[in-house]
Amino acid sequence: MPNAIQDINSVYKLVTARHGLMLANPNDFYIGKAIIDYGEYSEIELRLLLQLANIADSTVIEIGANIGTHTIPLAKLLEARKVDLIAFEPQQFVFQNLCANLALNNISNVRTLPLACGDEGRTVWYKSPDYKKSGNFGGIGMSEEKKEGIPAQSVQCIRLDDVLTNSKVSLLKIDVEGFEQKVLIGAQELIKSNRPILYLENSHDLPSSIALIEYLWSLDYKLFWHCPKLYNPNNFFKNPINPYPTVASINMLCLPKEREQNIQNLDEVIDSGFHPTLAKGTENDQGKYRKIFCDH
Repeated sequence: MPNAIQDINSVYKLVTARHGLMLANPNDFYIGKAIIDYGEYSEIELRLLLQLANIADSTVIEIGANIGTHTIPLAKLLEARKVDLIAFEPQQFVFQNLCANLALNNISNVRTLPLACGDEGRTVWYKSPDYKKSGNFGGIGMSEEKKEGIPAQSVQCIRLDDVLTNSKVSLLKIDVEGFEQKVLIGAQELIKSNRPILYLENSHDLPSSIALIEYLWSLDYKLFWHCPKLYNPNNFFKNPINPYPTVASINMLCLPKEREQNIQNLDEVIDSGFHPTLAKGTENDQGKYRKIFCDH
């Protein structure tokens, strides 16, 4: 695609991507590099999110928006339906990238907040990456304590219940590197009053996964695994090279039990002790592993 990628400076490239113009950092091994190499990031995951957004009739919240690879197409769809989106991104450097991408695409229905979300208001910390060197900038988690001898940035953490009082919310997307349950605890009233669809990451250790699943069950939600592969064979730049053939996002689609459900091609979460990343041990488990790691 001629002129699809332009060098802006030592950190950024401007990419004419599938869903619009994107400033991308080539040092970001997963998200930035995917935008540059494929003109998209995690497009298979996005397909489901767009289906969910298409039935959203009130505010959509994205916690952990990163540079806006999903925010922009979601916002475009929602704008046509006169629905707003609120995007949280706590990394200051990444937050600036997010805002630039929204401006480049003339997005006017997104409110951006440079905050972390959790179970109480406090200061949290994240390890400061060097954005001019190779790294996984979408994999930066928050810590409740500053660790001695490790460069870290502080950021304000809020409860959704404190900042979205009386808000109507129909879809809540959470990707916060292990803070997912804390976000839910800080949004108890919002979830109780709105009963939104939830879509969240569950890719950390098994004890955390068990606690997260059982907490969601206690909220009367029905859960489904959605584990899309990162590489899309039909990517925008038609790039046939797949550097991560076995890598997938480990997510859950969570629906209120009282909501009418017609879920196809997704496995229901019926055992809190099962996690897709554990299904690598036996030949039978491998079959389950292939089934859950999906291309739809």
